[in-house]
Amino acid sequence: MHLGYIGAGVASVSRRTVLTVVGLACTVPSVARAHHGWSDYGADAFVLEGTAREVRLGNPHDVIRIEDRQGRLWDAVLGPPSRDRAAGLGEGAVKPGDAVQAAGRRHRNPNRLEMKTERLETQGHRFDIYPERLSQQGQAPGR
Repeated sequence: MHLGYIGAGVASVSRRTVLTVVGLACTVPSVARAHHGWSDYGADAFVLEGTAREVRLGNPHDVIRIEDRQGRLWDAVLGPPSRDRAAGLGEGAVKPGDAVQAAGRRHRNPNRLEMKTERLETQGHRFDIYPERLSQQGQAPGR
């Protein structure tokens, strides 16, 4: 049995495989950082009122950009699309220009205008995206 020579085709496949694996390994940390869990957000209830300026529905989380009364643009991070749809929040539920109230938790970094939204209210509709988190506080924030 002869094992001393590895042909160029085998070496190329091995090199390509190694580069693919390394490339995938490098992207996993960036994907993990992009996920919006709860650890980046404070424990205190936070309510943001303003005007929806942009609505982005899609993975990993839906996001609504809200302009507050001071003219600052906030990212109100909602749940994953499946959770939001289960709460009744789907295409057309919020449109740019709608008055909105988002209740949840503000980002721990005070320079970052971002919140994780537990409840969203607009046009007379209330969407409880994370009702189990609202009840953890003893009472639901918002109106």
